[in-house]
Amino acid sequence: MSGSPRIAGTRIRVRDIVEKYIAMEDTPAVIAQEFGISLSEVHEALSYYYEHMEDVQTEIRKDREFVEKFRKELKHEILG
Repeated sequence: MSGSPRIAGTRIRVRDIVEKYIAMEDTPAVIAQEFGISLSEVHEALSYYYEHMEDVQTEIRKDREFVEKFRKELKHEILG
């Protein structure tokens, strides 16, 4: 599978881990439990993030921009 970096053998993206850790301030233990992965996999994802921070942040920003654009277009269609 290409695209976003993921936890090996799962569909969990590194950015999913990062967003829960940074934005939601969840602990690695909570993240591991919620995603059903090991604590070491959470730490590996965070390590990947810190080594590739610019790439991951760019991906997150682009996705947010896409969602915002979609919301504006949908709102425009609904309200006319």
